[in-house]
Amino acid sequence: MPFGLHQLLEYLLAGALVELSVHLGRGLLLLIGGVALALAAATAKGPLGALRLCGRRSHRWVDLTVAGALALAPVVPALRPTGAGIAVVEVAALGWMRLTAHTDYAAPTPAGAAISRPGPAATGPSSTERRLRAGARLTGEVPGRLRLAWRGARGGPNPPPEPGPRP
Repeated sequence: MPFGLHQLLEYLLAGALVELSVHLGRGLLLLIGGVALALAAATAKGPLGALRLCGRRSHRWVDLTVAGALALAPVVPALRPTGAGIAVVEVAALGWMRLTAHTDYAAPTPAGAAISRPGPAATGPSSTERRLRAGARLTGEVPGRLRLAWRGARGGPNPPPEPGPRP
């Protein structure tokens, strides 16, 4: 996910937490979490950063720290919100950790900079492509084997294939 989208979602989550802190009982933790996320987004060196004090790699650690602290904070009795507030805090923290794992924190390449690409000998299907192809092969293979097994059980043509390694 691009870093700018990450920042936008960070601002939206921060706003949602602050808004929910008003409506849920004992919402101090939601307010603190929302303010912490908004400060993290505002201080990041990204397209939506207001202060741009924190680099992208440092921002990853800030994100993980804020999400971890938010997830563990309901243990403190003084900060513990109501049951609904705890659920909101935990879902927000876990969701933010997951989003952090899928964000591209690499610095953008300057305009006009040469981008090195591997030559034809070094290219091949990526691991994602290999997984997608294996999944597609499996989705076609399973119905085919079931059809053959059905035909074999009925005594029709094409008995089921013998299990063994694929060619």
